[in-house]
Amino acid sequence: MANRDSKIFAIVNRKGGVGKSTTAINLAHGLSRQLLRKDSDGEWEADGHVLLIDFDPQGNCAMALGVERGDADLGELLTGRQTLAEAVVSADREDAGFPRGNLWLIPSSNSLADAKQEVILGNFMKMMTARQSRGEIPLLDVLKDKLGALRERFTYIVIDCPPTLDALSNAVYHLSDAAIVPVKVDYLSAAGAAQHVTDIRQAQTDGIEINIDLIVPTFYVSRQVLDRQILDALKETYGEGRVAEPIPKAQSVAEAPAYQGGATLFEYAPDSPATVAYQSLVERVFNNG
Repeated sequence: MANRDSKIFAIVNRKGGVGKSTTAINLAHGLSRQLLRKDSDGEWEADGHVLLIDFDPQGNCAMALGVERGDADLGELLTGRQTLAEAVVSADREDAGFPRGNLWLIPSSNSLADAKQEVILGNFMKMMTARQSRGEIPLLDVLKDKLGALRERFTYIVIDCPPTLDALSNAVYHLSDAAIVPVKVDYLSAAGAAQHVTDIRQAQTDGIEINIDLIVPTFYVSRQVLDRQILDALKETYGEGRVAEPIPKAQSVAEAPAYQGGATLFEYAPDSPATVAYQSLVERVFNNG
């Protein structure tokens, strides 16, 4: 397998309940599976590693994967109270039948909200002290300092962003290479996604180099006329080539995180239509570099 440049994807949508964390978790696990290959003895080995970063204070990623986070916490990392080595945990659960040797996680907790305010306030004070211009974004320096070294260690980094837009979110956009936007296929969610995409495009005009890579329709029911109409509208708005295969609404999506303490769709229901759709998304991202 050819060497790949590290790539950071921000999974974003300012509206909650659109399948953002589900998309982040299954994309990260799916990419880690794509990076496995068999050696000369027929054993699986990793040709790269994937990191999932949970930027949502709800901290759902660790729970959904069944990972014991211990003291590891993104908030503690951002405030300098933890090192990268202390904040990154393995998502491997081979003992439960879920081998994920090349999937890693930086988990979060409710303390992330306070940590974000601490980081934002601290950097505001530095801006005032240094009398930096409004156009400069010192928070980006914080993220580069705390997370920049990860590019050298991981082939893919998937960031599960919170449904809020603040200074730290903009810094995450700066750090990321591309945005993937899950959109629940209903009128209000589609309208909210349009506003979020507008925000990202505005950020681009402000010098943030992030592309809208894919729109991912979620909770799709093909027999529903409105769902089909909104899917067509998404394709018309963003271009058919930028809209991923829709993720069908399925009970397996809700059940997977509860299966044996936490499983992805690839582990819980590998043949379900939702899993097949997520595999299509994974392959699309993987084959695009």
